[in-house]
Amino acid sequence: MSDSVYYHQGCPVCGRMLRIGVRLLGRRVYCQHCGGGFRATDPDLESAAGADSQTDRVERLLARAAETIAQSGETSDEGWLSERLGGFELAADGAS
Repeated sequence: MSDSVYYHQGCPVCGRMLRIGVRLLGRRVYCQHCGGGFRATDPDLESAAGADSQTDRVERLLARAAETIAQSGETSDEGWLSERLGGFELAADGAS
């Protein structure tokens, strides 16, 4: 099992699809193919962010991560995700 969660983003310089760790979201990253630098962003979160608070965006990202883990068929104990997220917990009803 991998310790990292990744998403895919196209390089704005060369167009190559890159696998980027979610821990790099919001940071400057560099394409391994062309060397172009850009900010790692998730378009799904960017378009949905609008006037949402940072807490709402974090909870939405955590929910997507939990869904991806569940779909991957990996099993985990109840505290696994919370442990990796530094104590953050998902609210069942979306409230914080």
